[in-house]
Amino acid sequence: MPALPAGRAMTLACLLLLPLGACVSQHADTSAVRASALATTVSRATACKAGSPQRGTFDNFLAAERAHGASEDQLAAARSAYVSVSEAETVNQSVRPQRCTGEERAELKARMAAIQAGTFDTP
Repeated sequence: MPALPAGRAMTLACLLLLPLGACVSQHADTSAVRASALATTVSRATACKAGSPQRGTFDNFLAAERAHGASEDQLAAARSAYVSVSEAETVNQSVRPQRCTGEERAELKARMAAIQAGTFDTP
């Protein structure tokens, strides 16, 4: 079997690893990493019935990133990461549902309240 190019091997590895947010970047805190963390939080909160995003949540996130100096390329990477992670989390939850503990649900409710208030800093 031929060897996979490094990019494909990394993508395959990321698809198999959880949490998915870890796959976006190996670098420090970037817009894409924060978008991935947001997508993971929102997906998990929805699955645990601990809150759901408001219509403008992601737009507010992008505005906050822009205010922090993110470039258009960084914002595009953040959009891509958010969509990819959200879709992957949805598929993973439907294929292999994970139970929610009361403690996790409480943490997610608090985190979603902060997100809805416009605080997107990762915990």
